[in-house]
Amino acid sequence: MCHVEIDGARRQVPLLGKLFETATHEKRPLAVGDMIELDATGNAIDVVLPRTSQLHRRSAGEGSTRAQVMAANITLVLAVGSVTQPPFQSELVDGVLAAARREDIPAAVVLTKADLDPAAAERWRAVYQGIGIPTYVTSTTPGAESKESLAAVGELLHHNRSVLCGISGAGKSSLLNAVIPGSALRVGSLNHIRQGRHTTTHTELVPLAGGGHVLDTPGVRNFHLFHVGEQELQFLFPEIAALLPQCEYRSCLHDDEQDCAVRAAARRGDIAPSRYSSYLRMLAHARQEARPGTKAAPPSQRGGRRRPPT
Repeated sequence: MCHVEIDGARRQVPLLGKLFETATHEKRPLAVGDMIELDATGNAIDVVLPRTSQLHRRSAGEGSTRAQVMAANITLVLAVGSVTQPPFQSELVDGVLAAARREDIPAAVVLTKADLDPAAAERWRAVYQGIGIPTYVTSTTPGAESKESLAAVGELLHHNRSVLCGISGAGKSSLLNAVIPGSALRVGSLNHIRQGRHTTTHTELVPLAGGGHVLDTPGVRNFHLFHVGEQELQFLFPEIAALLPQCEYRSCLHDDEQDCAVRAAARRGDIAPSRYSSYLRMLAHARQEARPGTKAAPPSQRGGRRRPPT
């Protein structure tokens, strides 16, 4: 059963069985944000229309064989992370940004709870602003609200169909309550979050007064990319892709190769340690998917060739 909005009214309708008959790589036949057609009776979902975009990850508990589509037909991805309580999860944020870049969906980072550790908020802002990702430092604490940045986030939401993605306790619902008056989304305590309970238990598409839609997703513990190849991954990190022409090997994966411009930049601090670490972890996942139980071969065995002298 699905909740469907038809002519401004919400109805609960079933899916026709044929939607489950065609085997695909997706865990479910439709996702929040999908556009659909009803059958001739008007009482069941008959067709899922082609998507203009989708944010997906590798489905938890399904190995690498299924993808979980978290949101469909979206125009903006907001990776939300608290600077503390709970600590900022850079690998998860980097995974969300990489997935959005893979699908060519505009993305931004929203740092929450900045009043609890302003120095950490500024450090993380510098990391993402430095690679061209719009970054908003926010606080919803009474008396310490970041009114300017909250207004900027609200403006984004009103001009897009947005999905918010982050770990439990990152403050997604508090953020939406602050920037969208009247949303009244449930806010959980950190004690519940530490015990593994989610405040938001399902993704819902919420129309906003004044324009725009927002999808508030349940907190995620990890965000693994679905079927991203070793060579493709580097192009999902703009600061790494920019240095590829300077690497000695055309097939350089920026791990243990000699004369690697990316490794040299990481040593100099030109690439943030957290970003390079996220890349290496994702590279390990990509290798594991490509060759389960095996390790990646060194550059000389991967068919890599030195670039010709210029």
